[in-house]
Amino acid sequence: MTAVRAALERAASSGLVPRGTTLLLAVSGGADSMALLYAVADDSPEAGWSIFVGHVHHGWRGREADRDLQFVEDHARRLALPFVSRRCDARAASRELRVSPEAGARYVRYEALRDMAAETGANRIATAHQEDDVLESHLIAKERRSGLALLAGPRERREDGMVRPLLSVSRAEVLRYLAERGVTFRRDASNGDLRLSRNRIRRDLAGLDAAERARLLEGVARLRDERDRLERELAERVVPRLRFAVGAAFAEAGFLAGLPAEILRMTLERLALPFARPGRPPMTGRERERILERLASGADFRFEAGRRIRFERRGALFGVRPAPPAAVYHSPIDTRTVSEFAS
Repeated sequence: MTAVRAALERAASSGLVPRGTTLLLAVSGGADSMALLYAVADDSPEAGWSIFVGHVHHGWRGREADRDLQFVEDHARRLALPFVSRRCDARAASRELRVSPEAGARYVRYEALRDMAAETGANRIATAHQEDDVLESHLIAKERRSGLALLAGPRERREDGMVRPLLSVSRAEVLRYLAERGVTFRRDASNGDLRLSRNRIRRDLAGLDAAERARLLEGVARLRDERDRLERELAERVVPRLRFAVGAAFAEAGFLAGLPAEILRMTLERLALPFARPGRPPMTGRERERILERLASGADFRFEAGRRIRFERRGALFGVRPAPPAAVYHSPIDTRTVSEFAS
């Protein structure tokens, strides 16, 4: 059995993608997503999955993007699977959100996938992130001095129903599966643009030998285990003591000050997340550390992060709210305000 098929079998048996699930596949036409598409199609009779094929046209790359859409639709038709798509304007979103083109494209992509899942009744959205994406995300996070949540790489399962069943499969194993199955795929010319950080990291990753790659994967696995442990502790010990109201979130300042530093960092993110602008974290790492210092002092304070979010301690109460005037972004897809900074 190939690594791709074995990963999907584990996803079905572990409950990541339960048997009988209605599943939306995010298919770009690239190698990874085409491997996901054909492997899921092969396994669906036994697993009882109901499959929809979803494609997001980001509004750039002109005719090449149009050909990508047609390519995915043709393969869905060949497999007798229903096809849905969305056209977005990632450039406009990037400008309005004031984020990088990569972040803008990621934002509209996830919004579109959620929209298609709602249309099709899918309760899982499967993306084709694989092992190389784990390493790339880790190296990018390390370069940017990000916290544990990002250093540990993409999550296999997200709270919004997004799942990544191929995280244990390498790019080489994906290409081997496609060759054996005789499946073609599209190549994105922008993958060669070294102005994009992910492409630069990808080039560096290709230069690692097997031993270096294995050591890096072991390190990320340890970070992932630590993140999972801390998130369980956060859910059991901390979240029940947080209070969310319209336009504000609260917690007992003394309770927060007594938390271990890494749990407190995660708690600050959780409190501020409802007020984050789309595509952006609610605070920078430096701002988060300054808030931690003020909480540790025990004194009252008011701190306004650059994301237009106010953090304030008054006596026994710590609160988070949008700083006036609150900025609101209206998505071209829907009007929800969400943050896609988390992996």
